Amino acid sequence: MKLSYRNKLILAGAVAVLLAVLVLLLLVVPEFQRMRTYEDQIAQADQEISQAQSLLAQRQAVKARSAETEAKRIRLANQMPETPELPSLIIELQDTVNEAGLEFASLTPTEPSVTEAGYSEITMAMLVRGTWQDTVDLMQRLPRLTRQVRIVGFNTAVQQSRDEDVSDTTNVVETGMTIRVYTMPTEIAPPATPPAPDTEQQ
Repeated sequence: MKLSYRNKLILAGAVAVLLAVLVLLLLVVPEFQRMRTYEDQIAQADQEISQAQSLLAQRQAVKARSAETEAKRIRLANQMPETPELPSLIIELQDTVNEAGLEFASLTPTEPSVTEAGYSEITMAMLVRGTWQDTVDLMQRLPRLTRQVRIVGFNTAVQQSRDEDVSDTTNVVETGMTIRVYTMPTEIAPPATPPAPDTEQQ
């Protein structure tokens, strides 16, 4: 059967349309599907990255808090050690007094006493001499000591002294301080158990 020119054109157009549909179905549509799959994978990867970054931030925050807590624990252990460590404390007090420009006259510690809270406190009587300005300087330095120091008593006496090299009198302030330092207990004692009620029949 011989086709006319018109029919040949129609047949060629139909074949071209069929080929285009086949190409679309076999090549283009799968590519779109793969692109959609890639987009889903990228979105999932972005979500996982966001979750990982959030987890990393949380761990870094926990680590920072842990480091801060450890630093506070070490600072507290230095301020309130488990033993009195009086020799190192006396040396630090003497150095602080000398740095303030005062004369370290005496230091008399008492025996440690246990408080109701369970920690021990040591009361120390300290006597220093110098000018009033240097005494104020010492008062400002004491809170910056390694050990926790609390001033619980304070008295001063002014004396006039003539410097041999200077033809003028200077006021010498003799200051007596009562300070307390603290020691943490090595073990915390359990609370006392109340006595059992008397169930004996009358």
